[in-house]
Amino acid sequence: MKKPLIGITADYMISQEGLYTGQERFYIAKDYIDAVLESGGIPVIVPIINKESDLLQIIDQLDGIILSGGHDVNPIYYGEEPSKHVGFTYTPRDLYELFIVKAAIEKDMPILGISRGQQIMVVAFGGKLYQDISQNAGAYINHMQRANINDIGHYINIIPGTRLYKIFDTDRVLVNSFHHQAAKEVPSNFIVSATSSDGVVEAIEHKTKPIMAVQWHPEMMTKKHPIMLRLFEEFINWCK
Repeated sequence: MKKPLIGITADYMISQEGLYTGQERFYIAKDYIDAVLESGGIPVIVPIINKESDLLQIIDQLDGIILSGGHDVNPIYYGEEPSKHVGFTYTPRDLYELFIVKAAIEKDMPILGISRGQQIMVVAFGGKLYQDISQNAGAYINHMQRANINDIGHYINIIPGTRLYKIFDTDRVLVNSFHHQAAKEVPSNFIVSATSSDGVVEAIEHKTKPIMAVQWHPEMMTKKHPIMLRLFEEFINWCK
């Protein structure tokens, strides 16, 4: 059996120092590549391009999509003006990922969102975000941990009966945490499958389609916390 081709959306940066100062780059962290390879898929980095016909040609070759982490989603795309808390945004990436979600849905293609990937998924399906978790009066946990990227940050509580519960076979796991935005209004065709102890949405899944997302970064944790590889293994199985 052929291994499934897994598209991973690219992030954007401008080199700040060295020989290539000022050079724009599309890139992806090696952790995503390693997680897909170890789970039985073949990773394909999808560059940030905004010609829809070209994107469709790429998507036609794929079996699944991972929406990767990155910068803030522009609040304009969920009907709000940016507050003083919003960080760097990059319109070409917002538009390209919103289109990729739409195209993947039309093809009934599995989607896994990670961190920003959960946020763009919420927006793509008509939900809203907290522009900053401080806007959630009940939030008290540090969601931007001061620890190594593969270290633990806080617990999440997993809802029994969800796909996420079946993946981890427990109702509580430790995750890392590197985000200041989060889902505020989850789209009606999704359910919340996990929350932090202070009620912040940590995972969502579509009610009928092979689509789910998590707010933490499991790809960073797989080597020290191999339980996180189960997410990618389940996703790859959906894509076969």
